[in-house]
Amino acid sequence: MRRTLFIILTIVWMIVIFAFSAKDADASQQESYKVGFIIGRIVVEDFENQTYDEQLEFAKLVDHPIRKTAHAMEYAILGFLVLGALYSSSMRWYLQGLIAWGIATLYAASDEFHQLFVPGRSGEFKDVCIDSVGVIIGVLIGLLIFSKHYKNSKE
Repeated sequence: MRRTLFIILTIVWMIVIFAFSAKDADASQQESYKVGFIIGRIVVEDFENQTYDEQLEFAKLVDHPIRKTAHAMEYAILGFLVLGALYSSSMRWYLQGLIAWGIATLYAASDEFHQLFVPGRSGEFKDVCIDSVGVIIGVLIGLLIFSKHYKNSKE
């Protein structure tokens, strides 16, 4: 039952990632700017009193870090979910982690390839690397959680 749930969640999350990647450059940029405006309201004193151009300048300034952080986070989630779908007591933990990393990183590469066909978007090797680091984080978190759960269930 647990494995089936993780498989379903993994597929759903892959569809979500695909949908984000299918947005053209303008739509993707606008979403990033919206996040930049939200961050500005939280971290910049008197952000609301600034002109729209000043607010937009801040959103542009934080755009790149927002995008790269989003890449890593979405793939950390994918790494965690793929590991959850694979995790079993019969396979060595490091093999499970390696296989989960491989599957999620291959998906990241295919996603970057997909972006080559989306207007205004590009597929970048550095994004696959960022995604892969996110996968590693998600897999490591998953290994910690699942190993504790497995250990507790044996006791």
